[in-house]
Amino acid sequence: MTRNPIRILDATVADQIAAGEVVERPASVLKELLENSLDAGAQHLRIRLEDGGMSLLAVEDDGIGIPAEELPLALQRHATSKLRRAEDLLRIQSFGFRGEALPAIASVARLRIQSRPAEAAAALQIEVEGGRLGTPRYGPRAPGTTVEVRDLFFNVPARRKFLRSAATELGRIQRVLRQTALVHFAVGFELLQGSRVLAHFAPAAEEPAQDARVGEILGLDFLANSLRFTQEDGELQVWGWLGLPTHSRARADEQHFFVNGRPVRDSGLSHALRAAYADVLYQDRHPVAVLHLTMPPHWVDVNVHPAKTELRFADSRRIHDFLRHAIREVIAHETRPSRPLARTASAPNAVAGDRGRGAHAGAGPVRGISPTPSRSPIQPPATMVAEPGAHYWEQVVAPVYRAQEDAVDVTAASAIQEKLGADAPPLGYAIGQVHQRFVVAVNAQGLILVDQHAAHERILYERLKARRTGERSQTLLLPQVLSLTAADFARLDERTELLTAAGFRWTVTGPQHIHIQAGPADIPSAQYPALFQDYLTTSFAQLGDSDAFLAERACKAAIKTNHELSLAQMNALLRELEACPRYSQCNHGRPTVVELRLAELDRLFLRGR
Repeated sequence: MTRNPIRILDATVADQIAAGEVVERPASVLKELLENSLDAGAQHLRIRLEDGGMSLLAVEDDGIGIPAEELPLALQRHATSKLRRAEDLLRIQSFGFRGEALPAIASVARLRIQSRPAEAAAALQIEVEGGRLGTPRYGPRAPGTTVEVRDLFFNVPARRKFLRSAATELGRIQRVLRQTALVHFAVGFELLQGSRVLAHFAPAAEEPAQDARVGEILGLDFLANSLRFTQEDGELQVWGWLGLPTHSRARADEQHFFVNGRPVRDSGLSHALRAAYADVLYQDRHPVAVLHLTMPPHWVDVNVHPAKTELRFADSRRIHDFLRHAIREVIAHETRPSRPLARTASAPNAVAGDRGRGAHAGAGPVRGISPTPSRSPIQPPATMVAEPGAHYWEQVVAPVYRAQEDAVDVTAASAIQEKLGADAPPLGYAIGQVHQRFVVAVNAQGLILVDQHAAHERILYERLKARRTGERSQTLLLPQVLSLTAADFARLDERTELLTAAGFRWTVTGPQHIHIQAGPADIPSAQYPALFQDYLTTSFAQLGDSDAFLAERACKAAIKTNHELSLAQMNALLRELEACPRYSQCNHGRPTVVELRLAELDRLFLRGR
């Protein structure tokens, strides 16, 4: 093998290698240029494109500009105004700081930069082609900076062939703009391709305008089904918008995280968000959220990757737990019933390809979360032990409901009407059942429909969570026989403690059989064999997510369709549901309650026309 001598790389080649870490495609060019403009204090930014940014990508701003004597220096590697000492890396507050973006872009494109500070009489313009600087010249321009990037990768054909179609590259550019607009609300943005305006976001300093911008970007349906919130813990703060569990997606592509104003990708933050919604979403559904985390700069290291979208926290566990608990608290206080969908116009100024998808009829504006006092759960008498399932309502819930001092004669319509005053319960009083599947109730606002299975599922789930530290058992009159394989018996030894904590007691009666003698008190005994088998066959990783496992148990134990309920039982269900946090959704994110207000009923029957 012939050995090549060690040499210093040519400066142009070195710049092109460095550009590979910063400049992947037009969208990454836009990200770097936007960060420079924002660091310069720009209040309005105009982005011009041709051919999805591959032929032309220009950013014009009204920032403070670059003095003429410093402009050539800005095109050299590691030239920056953001850092002075190594210690500055520990408290970075600007978006750019590496001094690599402009020279990296200039090494693989034809770049022209024109800048003028407010105190200068004219703007200085410099052109760079493939890393070679042209002759500077002066020209007219308002204060600010314009950077034009033409023919990206014209001198690196191997890189250019990896670019996608103009439409695909445009979509990536739009995503970068959307992320930037979701954090810099006080800044106005305009995106044009040729003469066509693709997006226009006016400055949004006030909360209503910020809500409107979020609606433009994520859709009016998200705006109508989200909560604006703020939570703090010392120097940690999170604020933003959380989609209701019923407004979830099949992919986690609309989860936007920002740390100190910087869009980031972080698996820990994603996991915290997912864990916070675990009680109310199917496992294959993902929440929609816009989350802004603020913390002291020295708590986070943004100098992990040249793209600056990855970071490292000094105390990642604290950040994770704070975010998870903050989001769970917000969702726990949300008990807004679902509303029927109605067609509405799309968001007029949404970024192309992501238009509004319609708002819920009659839904109010996005509101902040305000804790409300929870109703006391109905507790069955301590002496009463009953088997859940068909007899659960007759033996436990209905007697408690009947014993309440404020119980009404639910058979009298006039009595119900008299009770629908200011102190009426949120879910009102039951008046009937539809196909032994839905409970119909009347409240002060109108009509309530309740999915009896989803509602009971939420009730059982909250009860199981409350008892997870000490499961109650119910003893069977006749033990149930369960056949196990050799592999099952091997796992049985490993999971004895887990099964016992769940409320099971059993004896081994042969080489392939056990007798289940007792099981969890909140689960119908007919389900004991299947549940016992689940504990044996489910992986430890899944069992570690105890909430998900309890949710599955609650789903299996909840009353099903074709289960007839009396009015007393229906009202007992409503009262217990109201006592649950997040009662408007079941454990899988489906709505438990749908509300039709009187105004909506009037519209259905064309009243007042």
